[in-house]
Amino acid sequence: MVVQVSEARMPGSVKGALVGVWLQGVANFFASSYYLTLVTDRLDHNQDVPHLGLARFALYMSLVASVVLLVSGVFARKRFDWVRITVLVVECMALPFALINVFVVGVPAAVIGLVLPALIAKTMLGAPARAWFHR
Repeated sequence: MVVQVSEARMPGSVKGALVGVWLQGVANFFASSYYLTLVTDRLDHNQDVPHLGLARFALYMSLVASVVLLVSGVFARKRFDWVRITVLVVECMALPFALINVFVVGVPAAVIGLVLPALIAKTMLGAPARAWFHR
């Protein structure tokens, strides 16, 4: 007797969002590490760092967010519902920081940091992602 087990395949939109999660996690980790090294180097050479407390807070939060995104990316294949919720929370927190970078700081490249979290959040709020992660 042959028993067929129907295993659902991950929807393409969810795969794309998870690729974005991985890219964002890796990019945030390396960028945050690099800028944290620059801040430390400036301090070691007795140079002024404007808004030091805010800069360090933002860099440490970016490191934490990158680790959370990478861990969520690892467990996404297991279809845990907390992965979708965690990614949504991190992406919703990333949007205001990207807006600040674009409009206040004036970093035009931060538009990528504005578009990517919005697309990932939109995908994670959709029905295919909800169905995939809610088993």
